[in-house]
Amino acid sequence: MQSNERIDVVLRRRPARAFSLFFFVAILAALTYEVIIIFTSLLAPYRFPIPFAVPIFDTPFALVAIGGAYFCLERHRLRQDARSAFLGVALWLAGLLALAHILTQPDYPGTPGVNPGIAPYFFFLSYLACLAGIGLASQFSDRQLPLDDRARFWIAAGVLGLSILLVVAVVELRPLLPSMTMKPGRMTAFAVWAAGLSNGLVGLWALFGARRRLLRKDPDWFAAPFLIAGFTWLLGLTGFLIFPYRYAITWYVAGLARPVGIAVVFVGLLREQVSLYREARARQRGLESLYAAGQALVTSLDAQQIVNTIVIKGLEISGADRVVLFQLDGQTQFLRTVSSAGQWNPERSAGVLPAETGVSALAVTRRQPVWTADTQTDEGLPVSPEVRERARQEGLKACMAIPLLVQTGEVFGTLSLCYREERELAGSDLQLLSAYGVQVAVALEKARAFEQLALRARSDALLRDFSQRLLEAPAEAAILDDAVRVARDLLRADAVEIWLHDGEAGRLRLEAGHDWEPGSPGSTARGSLAAVAFERNETVHVEDATREPRLRGSPQPAAPGVRAGIAIPLSLAGKPVGALAAYYRLPHDFHEEERRSVVSLAQQTALALEKARLHAELESNLRRLQDTQSQLIQADKLNALGTLLSGMAHELNNPLTSILLSAQVAKQHPGLPDPVHRRLEAVELEAKRAAKIVKDLLSFARRRAPERQQVDFNEVIKAALALQAPTFDLEESRVVAELAPGLPTIWADGNQLQQVFLNLFTNAGHAMKSAHGRGTLTVRSFLNGSEVCAQVDDDGPGIPPDQLSRIFDPFFTTKPPGKGTGLGLSLSIGIVEAHGGRIEVENRPHGGARFTIRLPIGEGAKPVEVVRPAVRAERHRLEILVVDDEEQLREIVTEILAAAGHEVKGAATGREAIARLKAEAFDLVILDLRLPDVDGKEVWRWILAQKPALSSRVVFMTGDIMSADAEQFLRDTGRPVLSKPLTIERVHRIVDDIGAAKAVTPGLAAIPRR
Repeated sequence: MQSNERIDVVLRRRPARAFSLFFFVAILAALTYEVIIIFTSLLAPYRFPIPFAVPIFDTPFALVAIGGAYFCLERHRLRQDARSAFLGVALWLAGLLALAHILTQPDYPGTPGVNPGIAPYFFFLSYLACLAGIGLASQFSDRQLPLDDRARFWIAAGVLGLSILLVVAVVELRPLLPSMTMKPGRMTAFAVWAAGLSNGLVGLWALFGARRRLLRKDPDWFAAPFLIAGFTWLLGLTGFLIFPYRYAITWYVAGLARPVGIAVVFVGLLREQVSLYREARARQRGLESLYAAGQALVTSLDAQQIVNTIVIKGLEISGADRVVLFQLDGQTQFLRTVSSAGQWNPERSAGVLPAETGVSALAVTRRQPVWTADTQTDEGLPVSPEVRERARQEGLKACMAIPLLVQTGEVFGTLSLCYREERELAGSDLQLLSAYGVQVAVALEKARAFEQLALRARSDALLRDFSQRLLEAPAEAAILDDAVRVARDLLRADAVEIWLHDGEAGRLRLEAGHDWEPGSPGSTARGSLAAVAFERNETVHVEDATREPRLRGSPQPAAPGVRAGIAIPLSLAGKPVGALAAYYRLPHDFHEEERRSVVSLAQQTALALEKARLHAELESNLRRLQDTQSQLIQADKLNALGTLLSGMAHELNNPLTSILLSAQVAKQHPGLPDPVHRRLEAVELEAKRAAKIVKDLLSFARRRAPERQQVDFNEVIKAALALQAPTFDLEESRVVAELAPGLPTIWADGNQLQQVFLNLFTNAGHAMKSAHGRGTLTVRSFLNGSEVCAQVDDDGPGIPPDQLSRIFDPFFTTKPPGKGTGLGLSLSIGIVEAHGGRIEVENRPHGGARFTIRLPIGEGAKPVEVVRPAVRAERHRLEILVVDDEEQLREIVTEILAAAGHEVKGAATGREAIARLKAEAFDLVILDLRLPDVDGKEVWRWILAQKPALSSRVVFMTGDIMSADAEQFLRDTGRPVLSKPLTIERVHRIVDDIGAAKAVTPGLAAIPRR
């Protein structure tokens, strides 16, 4: 396998070596032939006669060639290109060879066919230099050949040295030239055809290069002159070779072809200068337009005005039919139309384009300008059929897109230039438009920076004002409404909503919003924008809802069609408590400043809501504290008053008992005169009246627990209204009862609650009568959670604000002197609080007062009815010990019991009572609780310890049951109680009950009734 490959390599190398060998042999034979012809007389018949040169043709050629060469070398100084260097050196050499051709001509008398010597060689070399210069300039025109001044100096020195060498050669060879009569000349046919072939090959190479430059898309001002000059020179040289004799047509053509060709080249140089001048003028105008555009862009800081100026100035600079400024969306990779100008149909033009296909897409991807001469026929352009069809409908063909790169290296978008005709883009146009693109990018960056600063300043101002208002708006509703308004101003949104988490329901509830349909507040669907932000505890935004499904669960705004939205969680200590969401009806790009400001707003809103909640809790706690403090103050007042009343009642009940019993005993004596009997009845009546007053005082002071049972609240109100109805009829007052049906029963003392309502009705009737003689009393009942409530409204004058805090104080009254005691409301609040409720008072907005009673529903055990034993028909004689520190009371009780047939002994102190109990046996002990030394409780404990059998025959006697300890003590003993002031009937009844219980006891004799 390897040997075969070696054979193939050798076979491939042999033709090249054979051709090189043949070419070397041919050149060697030609040189040998020429040396023999020129320097010997051999081969004389093969010499070729050449006519003389004519200075009238060669002199202009030489001068124009040297001038053109200088022109090209100066051109190289500016452009540093290979074309100028090659063409300049070639023309300089051709001009020098033409002068050498003239100088090497021998004298002649006008006879053709003389020997021209070596002049023909300069003739052919001059042609060869011209054709070689055109070929090099055409083939290597795109290459650069940078030369500094030193290199150019050495080139000029070389050309000058070559010129001197040619002059010296001519001067030295001229005397050696043959005379005019020598013939034939020394120019052989082989030399002529070798020169012609060499010039022809070089000329064809030059023509091919010029033709290739001419057929290129980018214009080349030298392609046509090079092609014409080369063709002219080859035509003249070909005619000369065909018929080279003097004064023939071909002889004149050959002489005239070189100056004509060099003139064409010179015209090409001049034409280039004219075109360069035009380009310079056009560039100057472009630079002026660019400068004017730059001035227009820097005179404004308004973003919308800047983008409008960009497209308008783009039309002026580019001469396009349409200019569109696109902005690249970095997230969706869509190009959005920001502004446009020119001839276009906005209905057919898309506002949003995918950054995937088209000229603008390529410009964004490549980050360099992209140009197409015809969007319809350019197959190399990655354009979708839809874009091509839209361009065809718009009539657009040529298009250019310039990427706009900001300082950060990001692509802002593109500036698209569209033409209705096919157009080739020149390099100067590309440079000009690229420079304009840089200006546009700088202006947009500046506008964006200013817009961000302005937006930040505006956002900070709104947030600062919002935070100031939060300090003055502790209510939650005011905070939510203000937050919605600020969010709408910050984001310029079409709709805003605030959701708060409902802990009991376990979902979000819409608490505030703007521009939403009525009735839309409610729970949000799981997966909506607000729900996602709440669940993730992070900001979520959607710039185009058609590409995102997260907006489907949210409520629809008044104008349907939500396209974009953003939701921010309301968080406290990293825990979300709700969400703030804003929506747009069009796609929206949320930039960094908007996200920053709305996140700050959400944080402030969350903190403000928490502050409002804490403030509300603080106010509630403060109100409860104030109520508790008021209740404590009231309780202290009542306790102090109760202590005073208890002492008064005890001190009054004892003498009242003596007076009442004495009057009753005195009335029982027969034979009393009628006046005396009437006086005794008056004494008894007044004593009972005084006892009733003392009882009321004790009822107020005791605050004893009510005797509760299941009570219908509405029936209690109706009973109180029925009792008060005659008074209302007398005063012509109207009663409106709005009692809610179906109220649950409450665990309460109906009699006490009825007394409360009677007090309220009485006070309301007096207030209405004092205001306008009559009025309307409104009574309502309703259920509020676990409480039943009643409201009593009157249309009287109301209560002065400075007296509202004192309305429940004991003995405080707004009635005139002698019209009230001031104990009604104090007694009422005591009863209500004893039931675990509360009573509130306020003035109605349109006049009058309102009392509100709130009672817990509660439940309790049904009371057990106590069956009182039947009173026996006969009375038994008992040994009774009466223990009381009041001598008068003790004597009158002893007298009453002794008159009933009982054996009665008395004791003034507790120690005396214990001594008598130790010494004697008693069937009944009537024991007062308050004793000077040892109180009744100690005596009772002694009985339980020493004589437990007697404990069932103890009756307590007291003038006060104020303290809770005393009341609990009596309740624990389970023994009967004789409350002062006493009556004979009550004393006999309780003694007879004890005697009946002891009927089976031995030694008890029955006492006949009298």
